[in-house]
Amino acid sequence: MRQKSIGEVLRSARESRGWNLIDVQRMTKIQAKYLQALEYNDFEYIPDSNYIESFLVTYADALELDSAVLLDAYKKNSLVIYYEEGEEEELSTELKRRYKLRKKNKKDSFLPLFYLLLAAGLMIIFVTFVIHSRMKQISLFSNQSTSYSVSRQVTNSSSSIASTSTSGNVIEESSSNSSSSTSSSTTSASEMIQVTGSGESISATVSKFTYPIDITVTADNTTSWISLSNTTLSGGVTLTPDNPSATTKIEEGVSSATLVLGVVKGVTITIGGQKLDTSALTTQTGSITLYFEQ
Repeated sequence: MRQKSIGEVLRSARESRGWNLIDVQRMTKIQAKYLQALEYNDFEYIPDSNYIESFLVTYADALELDSAVLLDAYKKNSLVIYYEEGEEEELSTELKRRYKLRKKNKKDSFLPLFYLLLAAGLMIIFVTFVIHSRMKQISLFSNQSTSYSVSRQVTNSSSSIASTSTSGNVIEESSSNSSSSTSSSTTSASEMIQVTGSGESISATVSKFTYPIDITVTADNTTSWISLSNTTLSGGVTLTPDNPSATTKIEEGVSSATLVLGVVKGVTITIGGQKLDTSALTTQTGSITLYFEQ
């Protein structure tokens, strides 16, 4: 075993591969004169010390040598241990092994980043799935509200005909029937809200009111996301124990609105000062179609 200079190591490795300086220049993009300066240890010929280290690393990598060993020898101004009589091949193999190991370690360093990106991607997919499911549920509520609206319009038409017939009878009745009509009117005033339907969707008809009409939704010791179409709450709001209630108004010209409840249990609705009976909602989430008839 003996020691070699940096230049001797580079030149021996290049010649063992049958390459000339022009071949190495083409591979490394380093001018041949600077490659020759490295092989003759004439480092002062290279104008910048930063270039020297860069050229050493590039040249060593091209020859599949351990650039760290050569850089260490350059910085310490020392020689490189050289094995002869067959040992040089063993050294070359060791240098190659170190180079491959360094490349493998570099690949391994990317694994944590890969797993982090994978976890972030899975989280994004999960959040997207939850939002999509929620939007699909709201769309289902809207479709069901439309079907209730059609049924309610037919019922209202029948009620209108019956009301017209009753009015005719009132004109023909005596003063005693007028008293009875007054009593009936008082009873109807107390029944301002009429609820129909059951399950996850119900309908409520609000009558005998004056625009605008206040609607208040309150969550008692629970958290519930709500939205009410055709109002300032159409974009939705979350009720919590810290923010338990939300109030909005139904303005003149609005004949119907759909109230969506993310959680039914523990939520109360007040319309024009009258509490809405939600006992017919038997599911965890639900929707209420409100009709306003003056």
